Amino acid sequence: MTTAPATSADTRARTEEARFRAIFRRLHAGHPACLEDEWLMQSCATARGPVERPIAWSRRNGPWRRSEILWVGAAPGNAGGRGKGALGAHGTRIPFGGDVAGANLDALLGSIGITRNGTFITATLNQLPAAGGGEPTRAEIAAPVGDYPSSLHALRDTLLAAGPTLVVALGNVALGATLAAAQLEGQASPAGDVRILAPARIARAGLRRGQAACWPEAEPPSADFLRAWDSAWRGTPLPHLLWLTHPSAQNMSPYARVDTVFHARMLQARAALRAAVRDVLGRESPEHRDEAPATGIYGLPEWRTLIGPRHAQLDRIWREKGV
Repeated sequence: MTTAPATSADTRARTEEARFRAIFRRLHAGHPACLEDEWLMQSCATARGPVERPIAWSRRNGPWRRSEILWVGAAPGNAGGRGKGALGAHGTRIPFGGDVAGANLDALLGSIGITRNGTFITATLNQLPAAGGGEPTRAEIAAPVGDYPSSLHALRDTLLAAGPTLVVALGNVALGATLAAAQLEGQASPAGDVRILAPARIARAGLRRGQAACWPEAEPPSADFLRAWDSAWRGTPLPHLLWLTHPSAQNMSPYARVDTVFHARMLQARAALRAAVRDVLGRESPEHRDEAPATGIYGLPEWRTLIGPRHAQLDRIWREKGV
């Protein structure tokens, strides 16, 4: 029996997957079982036992191939349990799962005709913050994670692996971290160099919330990042950036009346995203959202039994309000 020769597409797919696998192995260094299980069917554990705040970065974040859109959040949520809720990403290993923010993100994905199976979702800090939720501290972002000097170094590599045309930054921390990650001078950059660009500095660079824009000349990536980008994606320009309000319940909620700012923010985020898809990616979004599939990430037991029913409930509320 002969084996069909590998095509250029096969080679490209293996190369793209290898980039993600390298990040996974560095983030989960010290987690022997994880290194044998890229879907993280069990939570992270070291030789001494379970990890208190597991790493939510695996095939559950999206496909390990080039992604037209890369979504960057602040940190996994706790689904209202201050680090103890079963629906939090620390428990399910699925980012943006089980809470209002996750259901809101699913509605945004559906509004442009994609699912989690076709895009990649990551965060500035890919584990629950020590406070049990909310935004990560600078110290947490600067701390080593796995074999990385800091979480920003991991975000830098994720940007390079995904090679997106559009980066959707969900909130101030996500955008400031994305710009800062690309400014690191490679993996040799000391963790002490880690900083997050403040909203005022982002605004001075010309970026505006809800408006997709080219990578700002005032905040260019490091020469090392540019070399790595060109090596991976030769001839491809740097991604556009879209700065959206974080889709948390504190910002937008399906429970809110349609005459409130919490409803208006969802409509604004959806309109900005659809405009970016049209202007940057060159395609129109569907008029109506499809139901989520039952395969891939949506076929995982944690999705079927925990996240899926909760998101379906919240999705019905959004649909009743015309979203």
